[in-house]
Amino acid sequence: MNKVKADIVVIGAGITGCAIARQLGKYKSKVLVIEKESDASCGTTKVNSGLVHPGYAGEEGTLRLSIAHKGNLCFRENAPELDIPLKCVGSLLAIFKEEQMKSLEHYMQQGKKYGIAGLEIIPNKNGSLKEVEPNISDNVIAALYCKEHYMTSPYEAATGLYENAKMNSVDFMFSSKVCAINYNKTLKSFFIDTESFDSDLNFRVRHSRIIEADYIINAAGIFADDIAAMIGDDSFKITAIKGQYYLLDNEASELVRRPVLRMPDEDSPRSKGMTVCPTLGKNMLVGSTDEITSKNDFATNKDVLDDVKEKLSQMITGIPYDKIITSFAGLRAVSDNADFIISPSLKNNKFINVAGIQSPGVTCCFIISEMVIDIMKDLNIPLVSDSKFIPHRKRINKFSENTFEDKAKLYNMDNKYGEIVCRCEKVTEAEIIEAVKRGAATLDGIKFRTRAGMGRCQGGYCTMKVMKILSRELGLPFEKITKCGEDSYIAKYKI
Repeated sequence: MNKVKADIVVIGAGITGCAIARQLGKYKSKVLVIEKESDASCGTTKVNSGLVHPGYAGEEGTLRLSIAHKGNLCFRENAPELDIPLKCVGSLLAIFKEEQMKSLEHYMQQGKKYGIAGLEIIPNKNGSLKEVEPNISDNVIAALYCKEHYMTSPYEAATGLYENAKMNSVDFMFSSKVCAINYNKTLKSFFIDTESFDSDLNFRVRHSRIIEADYIINAAGIFADDIAAMIGDDSFKITAIKGQYYLLDNEASELVRRPVLRMPDEDSPRSKGMTVCPTLGKNMLVGSTDEITSKNDFATNKDVLDDVKEKLSQMITGIPYDKIITSFAGLRAVSDNADFIISPSLKNNKFINVAGIQSPGVTCCFIISEMVIDIMKDLNIPLVSDSKFIPHRKRINKFSENTFEDKAKLYNMDNKYGEIVCRCEKVTEAEIIEAVKRGAATLDGIKFRTRAGMGRCQGGYCTMKVMKILSRELGLPFEKITKCGEDSYIAKYKI
């Protein structure tokens, strides 16, 4: 049984955990992140609309609302350092009934209270809304326009945070499940029992490892209550809320100019409502739903998705459902008080819960990481600034985003830029190799760093090619390459 010692352990490598890890990288502490999945951003983060919300929506008195606009500003301030893609697009929140006008006015006044600029209610009269959004339906009677709505790529943001944390000596332990946590009062240390597996096609070997830590930050997403329960903290419960989406081909990229959101139904208090939303990859997201489910339920359902079609077709005319390239589902972690939980545990103040981080979780990742540091300082946890901290990180140079002249320069530097592996997204072999160097070890790891497999054919053309590159670069047998770790094998035999 292996044993590892760390000053601070972060449990969970979603965008919140990675943001906290990056923030801790500014100090000289030995930091370890434990993640049960095979890579960063494999949970809620990767199945997300990617909206950096302005912060006008939410219930007064909640932590979620009070920090949302600060989170928006903090994200915009930090994104350039990490080369996280970010685009100001604005948004429309649409209503269909006169009685919803009060809610629209409430959100506008609430937003102004928090300092949000560019808020305006636009009635759908004399073509006013159609000038802003040509495909908006006549069923919409008015919409709240907000200038300060931004778009990002949530998995690229998490990857940027992960890579920068690693640059600053933060360690990550993937494919490792936390099984138990014990606190030794004499040593004043936590002992975290973890397990991981070496998998083959016919058998699995379990490996146990004990991690000793002075402090724990619980950023385990939908499993945060299970992790807290390991130290006897049952102060909150997490419910998994499923959202189902359609993804449209980039041929539908002109459908809407900005996110158009449908005012949430009264029976969906956890949701910001369905949306037709452009992405930075020029696809169109159509969704999502608001369903209480189990923590391992990622199934899509035709009847539920048909309801998405019906409701959003009432808001946007001409949605080209014949351009659907995939459907998928993700889970949000909703606490039993429907609010963020960011505080030391009452059972042990060396254990800090960062739980219930649902929407606007992506928006608030940077501000939450700063709040965690403030909590640690208030508790007199020793944090010594590291003058060697590296604040900047550059994303992978996307060949398709370069000018013709710059593409030629890249090819002259490395002729693997001349090998197009993913035709749909124009991803080259050089980019895939770079992704492997940065930590990608699965098909999903490559996909979320380079977009290989995200296009119209959804990997039909490039999957085998990417697997061969992964096999070569990682020194793994072809049949050991997985989609997302553990048992998600693609091939049974070597080809």
